[in-house]
Amino acid sequence: MLDPHLSQLFRLLPVLARRRDYKLKLLIFSSRDRLSSYREFSDALRPLGVEAICVDALNYCSLSERRPFNIVPIPKLLRLIKEFNPDFVMTDSLFFSPDMVKLVGQRLILHLRNLWNECYWEKVMNPSIFIRMFSHYEEVRNRLIMEESDLILPNSKWLQAQVNEYLPDSFTQVLHVGIDPKQWVPNSTAPIEVKHPAVVGIFQLTVYPKVLGLLNFIKVVKKMPDVNFYFAGEGQYFNLIKQNCPPNMYLMGEVSSLGVKKLLVSSDIFVHPSGLDALPRIVKEASLMEKPIVASNVGGIPEIVRNNETGYLCEIDDVGEWTQKIRFLLNNPDVAQKFGISAHKFVEETFDWKLIAKHFLEILKDSDGDF
Repeated sequence: MLDPHLSQLFRLLPVLARRRDYKLKLLIFSSRDRLSSYREFSDALRPLGVEAICVDALNYCSLSERRPFNIVPIPKLLRLIKEFNPDFVMTDSLFFSPDMVKLVGQRLILHLRNLWNECYWEKVMNPSIFIRMFSHYEEVRNRLIMEESDLILPNSKWLQAQVNEYLPDSFTQVLHVGIDPKQWVPNSTAPIEVKHPAVVGIFQLTVYPKVLGLLNFIKVVKKMPDVNFYFAGEGQYFNLIKQNCPPNMYLMGEVSSLGVKKLLVSSDIFVHPSGLDALPRIVKEASLMEKPIVASNVGGIPEIVRNNETGYLCEIDDVGEWTQKIRFLLNNPDVAQKFGISAHKFVEETFDWKLIAKHFLEILKDSDGDF
């Protein structure tokens, strides 16, 4: 059930939007590594009459967003909220920001990513007893914050189903994380020197089930010694991958945004053998760079990759299927090119921040407050 005051505001939004002097105000808190994406979102909202500002959450807490003592009120943050006076505060964090928002009685929109699953695996897999205990504490807090949120917007249909099962009384609506297609133009960046055929993958090696997918994929790499596999990304499980690396698999570590573009331009195929993902941005980026995709059939990935149209979806433990699909695309460059063009079109028509921004306002302006 929605808060009655929230429902009333939602019903008033269409009326308020017709007033020339009215601008919906949205304050967005996010972490530093995702802030640029939300700035693209705020840029897309501005022409629609929304005044949105994006704030680095780490500038409003002590040391780290995840410290338990960050629930202590911080005057700097309270002044920001008071001076800007937003209609809504939106965050993709389950840590510090929501506490402060609810403390001052603001309406909280939670743009949910797959964070509580990551907390669970950290609790299970981390060798430190203290980290595992803290992860358990986070897991409990995550549920409390989700229950207190006025509106939960999971970033994929897969995640929405999980939330509805986890909190059956909560109200949810899917809001994909968008992307600015103008920032990802095929062949706009000089390639780097790689050995062809070149298959590329990029993701962070920080969450065990994601890494487990890549560990399984090493069996595919070993079955294709004539193909060169390049993987970019860093994280606590980097050495685990490195220890199992065959000669035709190259680990490139962390790369910049420009480095990602160069790597994608240089590749023949993009693969994403992740064991757990809600809506990986890198798959959207590879699609916009017109790369055929071969990815795991897990989580929200099928919402980005259209099987047999923009690429192929494979079961993570089916070595034969992965090998067959990669080999087919390498041997049929015309099909690979067709998939790449279709991938670009699909992502542009589905995940452009301009479309996401309009959908966001449609959610808020529902006249009945019943989404």
